[in-house]
Amino acid sequence: MTEEDEPITLASMLEGDGLSDDENSTQEDSEESIPVHYRSVFEFFHGMIAPLLQDRLIGRHGLRWSKKWYDCQEAMLRMDAMWRSYEMLKEDPGAGLSKWILEHYDPHMRVLTADDGPFGECRDESPRGDYPPHEPTK
Repeated sequence: MTEEDEPITLASMLEGDGLSDDENSTQEDSEESIPVHYRSVFEFFHGMIAPLLQDRLIGRHGLRWSKKWYDCQEAMLRMDAMWRSYEMLKEDPGAGLSKWILEHYDPHMRVLTADDGPFGECRDESPRGDYPPHEPTK
């Protein structure tokens, strides 16, 4: 099995995150068996966030958004936090997704799409039912 064939787990996502070896091994022991649904923050955006933003970025009444959201450090930090928390909480068949929505998605998206948020000067919008504006990364 090559490195590319190995399943991605939450522990492998966290490699190189600045934790000491002791902290990493403890974290790996508890998270090693959790497979990820989305392999990157960009897959997460397209698979989870973009569909949730449909009908919210419409005209002058819509929320603020940037089609180059990935160029904003705060947006990337928040998207990454939402992605990692989603991967952990999706494993809870009871209230996991509800907890993710209430404690992660809602607060982060309120900040990201607010008039005084990182996209406050942006006016990228989409017609009702379309995914949010997005320019592919280079």
